[in-house]
Amino acid sequence: MSADFELLSQLSEAVGVSGGEGAVRQIVLEQLQGHVDEHRVDALGNVLAWRQGQGRRNRLKVMLAAHMDEVGFMVMGIASDGTLIIEGVGSVDERQLLGKHVWIGADKTPGVIGAKPVHLMDAAEREKIVKMDTLRVDIGAATQEAAKGLVKVGDRGTFATRFESLGLVVRGKALDDRLGCATLIELLHGEPLKVDLCAAFTVQEEVGLRGARVAAFGSTSGVASTRW
Repeated sequence: MSADFELLSQLSEAVGVSGGEGAVRQIVLEQLQGHVDEHRVDALGNVLAWRQGQGRRNRLKVMLAAHMDEVGFMVMGIASDGTLIIEGVGSVDERQLLGKHVWIGADKTPGVIGAKPVHLMDAAEREKIVKMDTLRVDIGAATQEAAKGLVKVGDRGTFATRFESLGLVVRGKALDDRLGCATLIELLHGEPLKVDLCAAFTVQEEVGLRGARVAAFGSTSGVASTRW
């Protein structure tokens, strides 16, 4: 893979479903080292990084934001047959879920989303979109106890899509908004701008712009220097 896509690949394949962005945040923090004047992680989990600009003294102050989280689902229960009961996190399109390969939890336990087999459905059921509350994730466990050894209630899950470069096109999961995160990082790695920049890598965008709201109010607080 081209070196140009290495960072984007890491960001895309990291699991960061809303409220569990830790793996993405770690990549971002590593990339900030030596490239910003100051950075911190706020109470919600946003990463705020400041970089002083160049040029005139009273520079414009700009905040740019990209969110670290992605849509996915949460394990809400484990059925007696070892399958997982799930609930969506963010705006998940139920029509796209059947048959999808997924990763669950920090260890990326593999699974497949399934529903009642078509040959067991009646005519009315075949005409309906399969709803989230009827879907189950099969992780290969034959019993509830076996499944509990692999995952737990509250684990987040996402789609098991590997990043791939297709010439001028790339494919992968969570490109909304890991592309934005990669762009912000590249901007911070470049030459200083003619503005003072606050780069905000935000959390929980997919469930209501929560991180961005906090970052907007917190971008000027807790900064030791007077440049901001």
